Amino acid sequence: MTWRDLICRRRKQALERLGSNRGWFRELSAYYRGLTMQEFWVRYAILRMEAAKLWDRKPREGEADYRSFFAETDYFVLRQMYYHRNSCFHWVGDALRRAGEEGDVCEYGCGVAPVTAWLRPRFPRWRFTIVDLPAPALEFARWRFREAGNVEAREPGFGRDLPLVRAYDVIMCLEVLEHVVNPLEVVRHLVEHLKPGGRLLLNFSDDPGRENLVESAAERAATVTYLDTHLVGEVTLGPQELYARYVKPSSKEARRAR
Repeated sequence: MTWRDLICRRRKQALERLGSNRGWFRELSAYYRGLTMQEFWVRYAILRMEAAKLWDRKPREGEADYRSFFAETDYFVLRQMYYHRNSCFHWVGDALRRAGEEGDVCEYGCGVAPVTAWLRPRFPRWRFTIVDLPAPALEFARWRFREAGNVEAREPGFGRDLPLVRAYDVIMCLEVLEHVVNPLEVVRHLVEHLKPGGRLLLNFSDDPGRENLVESAAERAATVTYLDTHLVGEVTLGPQELYARYVKPSSKEARRAR
């Protein structure tokens, strides 16, 4: 996060106190066909309590069971829209500016796609790919970009059936890796689809339990090692959760480093 993100966030918070920063709610109200603010808070509170119990409502013993958790409630639509209502992503925008006036960017594990929603009006010549499980959050993301000609949505399959088919200048993978059974495989897939000189922005929580999968935690060290040996770390992924930034070297630079 940059100083511009902090200033932007504080400005949004000030507008919120004045009742002016309601774009996030207008989107929700349109999607849910006239949802009022009072109805939002009632629905949010009920779904939050239900989601807290949802993980333990049935055995979660494999990838299909884990994935179904996010498809069983639309709580994450409400939570993510509210959580990101004041978010700014200048730090991601900086990566796009370094790449040029146009290019390809992927928000992998997008949820309601808050980063793409913030970037798209500021980088209208870029092409965006949003990726997530077939769940209510992705349905909402598809809806909010339904008239955008420069946004495509893709869904991952199971295991190694991963969704990217072209190369990107910037790939974001934020609050994702701790929720997948194969983070190392996912990161390899992202690196394979990163252009030489492209940037990978990611984080990886080290707090296993419930939807932060123990299978994922078991691969965290190997994933970090892979990143450190295949990419150039501008901000590396350490033992604590933070936003890391890596650059993919050109083939000539990679050979020179060996």
